[in-house]
Amino acid sequence: MGLYIFQNISMLSAIKKEIRTNNFFKRAAKPGSVLQLAFFRILIGCQIFYSSQSQLFYLLQTVKGTKKPTIIPDAIDLIISEMSVHYLKTIVNFLSVFLIFGLFTRIILPILTIAYILLFSFWYSKFDAPIPWLYIWFPLIVLCFSKCSDALSLDRLLNRTTPINKTSAEYRWPMEMVVVWLVYIYFASGIAKLVPFQKGIIWFNGATSQNIMYNRFLDSVLFFIFKKPLFNYTAHATVFSALSLSAVIIELLTIVLLLTDKLNMVIFFLLVSMHLFLYLVGVPGFMQLSLILGISLLSPNKFNK
Repeated sequence: MGLYIFQNISMLSAIKKEIRTNNFFKRAAKPGSVLQLAFFRILIGCQIFYSSQSQLFYLLQTVKGTKKPTIIPDAIDLIISEMSVHYLKTIVNFLSVFLIFGLFTRIILPILTIAYILLFSFWYSKFDAPIPWLYIWFPLIVLCFSKCSDALSLDRLLNRTTPINKTSAEYRWPMEMVVVWLVYIYFASGIAKLVPFQKGIIWFNGATSQNIMYNRFLDSVLFFIFKKPLFNYTAHATVFSALSLSAVIIELLTIVLLLTDKLNMVIFFLLVSMHLFLYLVGVPGFMQLSLILGISLLSPNKFNK
């Protein structure tokens, strides 16, 4: 009995030490990787270019949509809807290419960030769903204050950047801020499934997961592969309850990322697995966003080597 208590005390002490020495604030002050930050910049630019090509912008100009309130005043959303969508799309497309190649990065990033937020805020106001706008707007703001063009960029080739200091935290803190944003997105999503209490009961009975798999079956990858359901989607409530429970556990588990990076790869694998499953059952568009933000979970040493 005494040995059991001693082992538990030792374990608790080790956990407390890990949290004290390897939490988000401590990691943000450590050296980072200029290549990791640059690679993240390129992926964000590619995603913005891809997302802004959508023809849905033009459809949303002619349909009523959900009228979801945003931080942008309704009057501005109305102006964007009637006059500015095409121009904002053009600006976002053009500047995202500059971001990918890292040219005039310090100048174009604030302009791109504002244009992107305005364009996708209009989208979100008409289409109430966690679109790329949610994943990207905060990382874009972070990049505005970072030295993301110090590598893999035309700015570097043209000597428009400062010398690289590999022992500095200036390449680490932006990635840690992206970790914070990733945690916010998924942890908040997990809480939203549980609160209020009645909503949590509905979620855990599996009805939402069942509706997704049932209604999206004909549009799913699984349909094109197998031409039939994996099982009877109108029954097996236990399976759907288990899927719903797993999603909440994975989302809530992301809070650990702020306390330690020892489980980064485990949580990253769980998130990607969840989105891969959703992609297969007909919910595309989120896995690549999770992968992009997940770059922040990789150790800077892997890039430095």
